[in-house]
Amino acid sequence: MRDILLALFLLSALPLVLYRYQIGGLVIAFISFMYPQSNTYGFALSVQWIDMFFVLTVGGYIVQQGYKNYQHHPLVTALIILFLWTCVTTIFSFNLYYSYEPWVKFSKILLIAYVVYAMLNTEQRLTALMKVMVLSFGFYGIKGGLFTIISGGTAHVLGPVNSFFGDNNGMALVLVMSVPFMIYFVSNAENIYQKYFSLICAIFTSIGVLGTQSRTGFAALVVTVLYFTWLQKKLFRAILIIAPIAFVAIYFMPQSWTERMGTSTNLEQDSSFQGRVDMWRASVKIANDHPITGGGFDVIYVPEVIVQYIPLGVTARAIHSGYFQMIAEHGYAGFMIWMSILAYTYLVARRLGRQSKDVPNMPWFNDLSIAIRSSLVGYMILAFTANIAFFDLLYFLIVITTIADNVMQKNRGSDKFDLYKPVAMAA
Repeated sequence: MRDILLALFLLSALPLVLYRYQIGGLVIAFISFMYPQSNTYGFALSVQWIDMFFVLTVGGYIVQQGYKNYQHHPLVTALIILFLWTCVTTIFSFNLYYSYEPWVKFSKILLIAYVVYAMLNTEQRLTALMKVMVLSFGFYGIKGGLFTIISGGTAHVLGPVNSFFGDNNGMALVLVMSVPFMIYFVSNAENIYQKYFSLICAIFTSIGVLGTQSRTGFAALVVTVLYFTWLQKKLFRAILIIAPIAFVAIYFMPQSWTERMGTSTNLEQDSSFQGRVDMWRASVKIANDHPITGGGFDVIYVPEVIVQYIPLGVTARAIHSGYFQMIAEHGYAGFMIWMSILAYTYLVARRLGRQSKDVPNMPWFNDLSIAIRSSLVGYMILAFTANIAFFDLLYFLIVITTIADNVMQKNRGSDKFDLYKPVAMAA
């Protein structure tokens, strides 16, 4: 029955996609965010839904000449540079067999993100995109929060199978990154129902982070909520989120959860953390020997690398850090490109908040600026202990930032040249 309902829902959108390509962009985002086929058990699992909608949406975009309204952005240029650099590092990788498949996956992520960016380029479409994101991750957030409470926190909250956030760290990350946007809609809801639904999503999603049993995820949630509160300067709204989290952590989560979170403060005796340190040291050694191009995607799994860079008695494992992942796989040059993109995204978002004060009827851009920056901070914290340098949601967050900035500059009456002025000057 689930397969039939999903098929009917998605197939009914096909005529709309041919009529309005922007609907196709939203459907692509919905499939990317929610991975709805993971909730089915039959034929819907094997259908390449996103490929189908991608072809039809791009076709509709071309036929309707949507490209005439295309507006470029420096952040998009930066992403193209990052992609081209990964092409170089893949060509010069230690072993093309290991690096090719991750490169293809990253290429698809950027292509889908670019299509969404090109098609959802207005204020209304941007709002629709954020609603799709909140609804998609809110579904798993509410589900995970309820599961955490019902199970007493004894079981792990995981993401949908075969999705980009299937493990507990990935699930924690999407929940942490989506909470600021849920709080954003509490302040900018169109009606009271949307307001309280967003609040419920934020509360249960935050509780769901506890259920993932991710130590860094818990730390990222705390910092993200506190940073959001500090930027927005609305303590009462933070209490509405923090109080339920604290209540569940104290009265529902088991002793095993408390002990697991406590190991974050005793790193010397944490074998899991020490294993990650071994991989970080190996990553630095790889980058020191190959500072420009690194070793290519998944270099840490190449047998020759294991023999040369990983000490005897240490088991080869994932690098467990987006920062060291970039250093090892794409060299110090790739790391600098990637970090520059993160920094520029933050600065563009901060500029949105400052410029919103000068544009009538657009004060909500300040709240959006806060949501983007808080979400990015949550990502950067979790990136310390998870392989998420090429995490899908990061690049959709960048897309949201670029669309918002284009809309802002258009409303300010800026010409194309203004978009390329240094952020420091514009701010």
